[in-house]
Amino acid sequence: MIRWATVVRQAHAAGFLIGLLVLVVSVFTSALTARDREEAAQDYALDLALGEQVAAVNNYFGRSRAIAQVLADNPVFADFLQAPGTTREKIAAGGPLLQRVVDALAYLEQLYPGRVGEACFADIDGQQIVRVVDGVPVKAADLRRNEDGSSYFAPTLKLGPQRVYQAKAYESPDTHQPVISNSIVVAASGHAGMVHFEIALDSFRMPATTGGRTASIVDAGTGRVKVDSRAATSASGNDVQTFQPLVKSGDLAGMMTLGDRRVAYQRLPPTQTTANDWYVVVSEPAYGQSWTRGFSVNSIALLLGALLTILISVVSWRGHLRSIRLAASHDPLTGLPNRAEFAERTNAVLRGGRPAVTLIINPRGFRNVNDVLGYQHGDQLLTQVARRLSEAVPDGATVARIGGADDFAVLLPGADLAEGRAAAETLLAVLHRTFLIDDLHVDVEANAGLAVAPEHGTDAETLLRHADAALHLAKEQATGVQRYDAANDTNTADRLELLGDLRRAIGADDQLSLQYQPKISLATGRVTGAEALIRWQHPTRGRMAPDRFIPMAESTSLIRPLTSHVLEMAVCQAKKWADRGTPIPVAVNVSTRCLLDPGFAAQVFGLLYRTGLPASLLRLEITESAAMADPDRALTMLRALHDGGIGLSVDDFGTGHSSMTYLQHLPVDELKIDKSFVQAMTDSHGDAVLVRTAITLAHNLGLSVVAEGVEDDATVAALRELGCDVAQGYRFARPLSTTDFDLWLADYRAGHTVGAAPRQI
Repeated sequence: MIRWATVVRQAHAAGFLIGLLVLVVSVFTSALTARDREEAAQDYALDLALGEQVAAVNNYFGRSRAIAQVLADNPVFADFLQAPGTTREKIAAGGPLLQRVVDALAYLEQLYPGRVGEACFADIDGQQIVRVVDGVPVKAADLRRNEDGSSYFAPTLKLGPQRVYQAKAYESPDTHQPVISNSIVVAASGHAGMVHFEIALDSFRMPATTGGRTASIVDAGTGRVKVDSRAATSASGNDVQTFQPLVKSGDLAGMMTLGDRRVAYQRLPPTQTTANDWYVVVSEPAYGQSWTRGFSVNSIALLLGALLTILISVVSWRGHLRSIRLAASHDPLTGLPNRAEFAERTNAVLRGGRPAVTLIINPRGFRNVNDVLGYQHGDQLLTQVARRLSEAVPDGATVARIGGADDFAVLLPGADLAEGRAAAETLLAVLHRTFLIDDLHVDVEANAGLAVAPEHGTDAETLLRHADAALHLAKEQATGVQRYDAANDTNTADRLELLGDLRRAIGADDQLSLQYQPKISLATGRVTGAEALIRWQHPTRGRMAPDRFIPMAESTSLIRPLTSHVLEMAVCQAKKWADRGTPIPVAVNVSTRCLLDPGFAAQVFGLLYRTGLPASLLRLEITESAAMADPDRALTMLRALHDGGIGLSVDDFGTGHSSMTYLQHLPVDELKIDKSFVQAMTDSHGDAVLVRTAITLAHNLGLSVVAEGVEDDATVAALRELGCDVAQGYRFARPLSTTDFDLWLADYRAGHTVGAAPRQI
């Protein structure tokens, strides 16, 4: 018996030791596994960031090449080369042809505002014909005669026409800034020359993030850093030695740890058309550096860790199970219930047909915070939004973050429509207060969609879908809170089908067209312009009203290609009228999405450059709500367009929510009074007062005034008496096709000879 008891004790001891060893190995393995997982997550994030930066650099090179090729296609250079006389004789003679060359080079400043420092046109012997520095042409006496000695000249000549060469970075002798150059040969009838322009190397600078992540461009030959998030840009590179091991490796792409930083890199090797040999590098502090230095694997530490694991194993296991349940039902960023948990709670509340209200709240401008300040600040904003909503909802309510973006859902058990609307208004007011994020003051607005059970649905998914439809309507109509209305539900199969049809119609030749409605000067009776209005002839549904498909397009990314298509048609038609000797400024409506698109101005100026239409013959119309959606970004875009010579109008004035303080800072030329006020002004004293006030306000701000919806002689007389400048409406003409517009214009002008008094219309 004693021996048997000894055997049992020894077995127990052996079991304990085996268990202890298993725990030790488990602790050690778990630590290493967690470390490997975090390192893999860091490498994945760095690789994604690297891909974005490489794409940005390649995109910048591609845009520079495209601009150079478009510039070389300008016939003004060929015309100059073929003109009689030597280069020096033509330079000395000056004249319109030389001025056209100057204008073509100076136009680059509009395509790359603040980035193009120097541009020149030289003959094949290296004599500069024109040189423009910061948009200003230099004097003939200061033109260089030895441009063929520049680093870009011989390689560009070797490539031949229609191929762009990009030289290594250097310090510009004109602007004394680090730059890269783009040059292309222009050939015509046996004559040849070269167009060349410089782009600031600082254009490739990528911002650093608050998490310590930085982006750099490293010379693959010397290892010197040319562009860096943390240091000044230099053509020769700075003395930072961090990336020397990367250069010595010679690898094209990969991931390595240099010092205390984890580095992702990709090489952009030189080609026949570019001399730049760069590494694009994204780096951040390596994960676990301090933990690695302090980690001990000796037996005592493992034993203590194992004993500690034994003591807390039960608690840890219970916590682990709780964490698993929490991760499956809650959002990891905000700690709020996720969509699945929200749906489960909603369905539980709705059992037995009990009433409830579901809200979906969307903070407007969140994506701008991500784009401008970075994702870390965006996450902080979402966390603060979640906290405010949770603190402001009534007792018993549930706040959840649904999806992976910026939508929040609120469940109000037992509430009716009035209580739900009141709660929504309260929550929106809470979100309208300024947020403080890392010493930055951020203001956001929000919209809310509301659905009521059982009226709008008896299950969670139906209520969420209908609340989301109401949210979309609130965004489109710029209202704070919107309840679900089946008549306005755009989240239907029919809407998806119509979106697909519209996307195909943009690429078709016979579905989308423009009609033009003339604008008439009330002082002279002359035609001062025309507004382009889109029409869609659907192949099966027939003529589609614009208010049927334009709001639908504006709620999706489809509005951008649609606007591009309309601009292309309108500008081409305006060019035809101008070439025919009857220049008519054409106005095109621009949506909020386009106005806030950073590349929109370059797109418009590129279109004008390709077609040759003067900027003065294009006018862009924006609504008050579009300008107020993001005032700072909108103001920047409007200034860029206005500085380029494009006329700007505030459309549908009186229906938006702009402030007079902001309106006076908009770089606009024209104010259009909405037809809802104009059509009633002869019968309604209130509308007449509003029209008079709008005209006085516009004139005090130096703007001309257009009255929309003018349909009778009485309205014309009233507007003329109030000093309105221009009228537009059925009294003069309905929207017309180009053929009908030409016929109408000929007939109208026949009754309005130069110097004649305007007829009463």
